[in-house]
Amino acid sequence: MNLLSLEALGELRTLVAALATSRQPLLRFSFARSAGADMTQMVNFSPRDAELFAREGQELFVAIEKLPMLTVALIDGDCFGGALDLSMSFDLRFATPRSRFSHPGARLGIVTGFGGTSRWRKIIGRPAVNALMIANRVFDAAEAMQMGLVDRVAEDHEPELRRLETVDTATTRLVKELTTHGDRLTRSQLLLLAERLGDLY
Repeated sequence: MNLLSLEALGELRTLVAALATSRQPLLRFSFARSAGADMTQMVNFSPRDAELFAREGQELFVAIEKLPMLTVALIDGDCFGGALDLSMSFDLRFATPRSRFSHPGARLGIVTGFGGTSRWRKIIGRPAVNALMIANRVFDAAEAMQMGLVDRVAEDHEPELRRLETVDTATTRLVKELTTHGDRLTRSQLLLLAERLGDLY
């Protein structure tokens, strides 16, 4: 199982920081048998350690959301706990038919510290969140697709990934900005933006 230890989170932050100025159109990230946070490390945390661990994960996930290119989480197999939280910071989630999804925190007596409780509500509805995070349901790929947890289920994603690589990077950046911050713009600002886009095209 791939685990999110404090060291792994730090390595990922370094990688994401290096990509922040990249002009590549697409970032693929493989989730293969991902169990989330490293529980063997967490049991020895002091309250201060737990706070730093949670903050490290939250800052990593926000940094991924802010990347300028289209980001795709490629999920193959089990994607549980903190790994599932991590997948939510990507623009798209593609799974294989053998993938399974679960968030066992409540059963273990813990609540995710990586921001999953707020990030999940933006992607799937409250009944699905309750089934996932409170009732500890394990969802297969078909169920995950139906509830909006993943965007695509297939054995081979390569044709779709190649198509996504042809999307204009400037357009991707603009759409990501609007979907992330569009609710902060006034109607007049949105109209002005639409006019300027019209001039460009």
